[in-house]
Amino acid sequence: MKPEAGPQASSPGTISRTLDRVLRTALFLVPFGVLGNLALSWIATDHDVLRNLGALDRRYLYLAILLALFPWVTNTLRLLIWARFIGHRVSFRDMFRVTLGAELTSSVFPTSSGGEVFRWGMMVQKGIPQGHAASIVTLGYLEDMMFFLVAIPASVIISRAWELPVLRSLGGQMRGQALSVIAGIVAAVLLVWLLSRMLMAGRLGDGLRRRGLRWAAKFKRRMRKTMHDFRGVYRLVVRRGKSRFALTVLITAVQWACRYSVVTALAFFLGARVDPVLFFLLQWVIFTLMIFIPTPGASGGAEAAFYLVYGALMPAGLIGIATAGWRMLTFYLSLALGSIIFLIFNIADARTRRLRRQAISEGG
Repeated sequence: MKPEAGPQASSPGTISRTLDRVLRTALFLVPFGVLGNLALSWIATDHDVLRNLGALDRRYLYLAILLALFPWVTNTLRLLIWARFIGHRVSFRDMFRVTLGAELTSSVFPTSSGGEVFRWGMMVQKGIPQGHAASIVTLGYLEDMMFFLVAIPASVIISRAWELPVLRSLGGQMRGQALSVIAGIVAAVLLVWLLSRMLMAGRLGDGLRRRGLRWAAKFKRRMRKTMHDFRGVYRLVVRRGKSRFALTVLITAVQWACRYSVVTALAFFLGARVDPVLFFLLQWVIFTLMIFIPTPGASGGAEAAFYLVYGALMPAGLIGIATAGWRMLTFYLSLALGSIIFLIFNIADARTRRLRRQAISEGG
């Protein structure tokens, strides 16, 4: 499929300003998060364990670090496969930067906001039309859904998770939270609908009504183009992309297996022998709970959820350092390292643009 030029809904300035804010927030969050994790380790961990950390098998720690960072690669490959399949000449570096940007924004904004909007916007910045970018994001959702529809029931059956009292309690809490979230979404949608009706009827002033009509017409034009591209991509996937979809689902399985196995490798490093399948399932529970935590990156709530869920499954003397280590590996390490890499990319791109302008001016 030949790529078509599409309207740029997300201006480069808007995305750049947002990512600059993300980097500044990351620089603020990381030191405080690290100090908080060190304090938690000191207070809630048996000090004999802390003194003997140097004697533990570090191979499991290195494995935990690899498992925490490898999802960057798999996520990038998923984006790259579909972008190239549609016909866009993008590099691994381009898609890696998109992956990092989405991961960083998810880390410093509430988890429920997700990074998909920024992933979409950054792909549009790379010259991918809006409909194609939306299709790639949606294909990612489908890949995740296909994996979890198989992995979660299988994990429940293999680990006999229904026997855990903590999961029964969390299930009831999640149902209550879900109802509150759904009610809030419905209320917000109704409020937006009511305000738009008032705006178009002129009840908020003629000036606002004219601007609203212009915005609505512009939005409809863009949506027609986006939906045209969107349908074209899915027709192409159905005709010629089935094998690629199978490949990306396999890569998705590797990605989530890595991310949800960090805690198992960390537990083995600390000397606790655990059930990897059960711990995989409980990671899914915790990351689902984090969606309902309104703090940036679910800070505070994620640690509390981990402590609550794993407290009954790990030795009391280890749960403090396990909580701090898990959060360090799955959040603060990727946030700090991702911010540094993204900053290096920005500096390199700025230098390239400066050299290009200098060459143009000298040539002119």
